[in-house]
Amino acid sequence: MHPLMKLVLILVVVAVVVVVWGRVMGRKDPDRSLVGLTDGVRARISRELSAGHKINAIKLYRDATGAPLADAKRAVDAWFVPGQGPGVRDAAVAFGEGRLTETARARISELILAGRREDAMSLYAEATGASPTEAQAIIRTWDTTQDY
Repeated sequence: MHPLMKLVLILVVVAVVVVVWGRVMGRKDPDRSLVGLTDGVRARISRELSAGHKINAIKLYRDATGAPLADAKRAVDAWFVPGQGPGVRDAAVAFGEGRLTETARARISELILAGRREDAMSLYAEATGASPTEAQAIIRTWDTTQDY
């Protein structure tokens, strides 16, 4: 083989190794600045999940936090998206089972309109047995004009 061909072949192999190494180990770049989970990043992840783009949501999470793929996937799998997830299912079940009475729904709406969201969350959690996180998510999206 001609020496120039050997040199070109060696350069191609080195370039391929560098590209593959960068893709595999690129997430561990210590000089890369991580923004963390800011409100903007959280909103973008929620939008991607709402649109059904789970892979994009995982990528956003990894880019913001530098988390390994398995950790990012686990975090995104547990992500609460308003209008979806266990909190909403629990609210629907609570309503269907009668645990959230007409009086409780009216009182929750009154508390929200009065700006007392913490009290509304407590009342919702007490009435339905929801976790504080689920109660917070439900109250955050509670429509006071809706006749629950």
